[in-house]
Amino acid sequence: MNIRYLALAFLFSAGLLAAACSDDDASPQAPDAPIIEDRGTAELTWWGQAMFTLVATDGTRIVFDPYSEIGYQVPTAEELAADVMTVSHEHPDHNNVALAGNATVLRGLADGDWVHFDETFGDTRIFSIESFHDRSNGAERGLNTIFVIETGGLRIAHLGDFGELELTADQLDDLGAIDVLLIPVGGVFTIDAAGATAIVEQIGPRMVIPMHYATPSLSIGLEAVDAFLEGKNARELGSSTVGFDVDALPAPGSAEIWVLDPAGV
Repeated sequence: MNIRYLALAFLFSAGLLAAACSDDDASPQAPDAPIIEDRGTAELTWWGQAMFTLVATDGTRIVFDPYSEIGYQVPTAEELAADVMTVSHEHPDHNNVALAGNATVLRGLADGDWVHFDETFGDTRIFSIESFHDRSNGAERGLNTIFVIETGGLRIAHLGDFGELELTADQLDDLGAIDVLLIPVGGVFTIDAAGATAIVEQIGPRMVIPMHYATPSLSIGLEAVDAFLEGKNARELGSSTVGFDVDALPAPGSAEIWVLDPAGV
């Protein structure tokens, strides 16, 4: 699939600025790195599973949890053009660092333990928080890393393959006030719809983007997103890419859900 940005942007009543995408052929292409003059604007593209490209407000390109062959088409390192790549844990649907190119790779785990990061790239801060892949303190599926991004007044959290029943007081303190929460909802290997709902209630973000759930392209057996969306304030954007303006966000705790289409199809 080719993904190109149209010269069209629209503003949701809650302050959502979304960039629309269109399909031309069967080969995925990363969006061109936009020139962001407003330091309060960032842009996020969902490739599928837990893989995203975040263009921070200073133009830094961060790729989260790059997948390998899991049904989605795999972009090239040149298409991603990442400056930084984060890996929440060492499973093949999250750690395809062959796509890093010249990017700095932040692997959240090494030698069976967490690696702690608090790094600054340009004006963008990236730090890590310890967590578990399961509800048994890692006894079933091991460790997991949460990555938090601070950029242009925005605070974005990528939960990786989070599997705990609830966040601890220390985790909540480290997370702070989250604007955009990227959270797994597909169960089986992570929290499911009910578990994700409980975590969202704990964090109280402005916006929620679900990830790591079943789609027609995904070859891994997960649950669909529908159960998580039921009874909630959700918007299906019909796009792989969304923009955030720090001056036009929903209120803290709103937890508006924005559902993206995977770019890697």
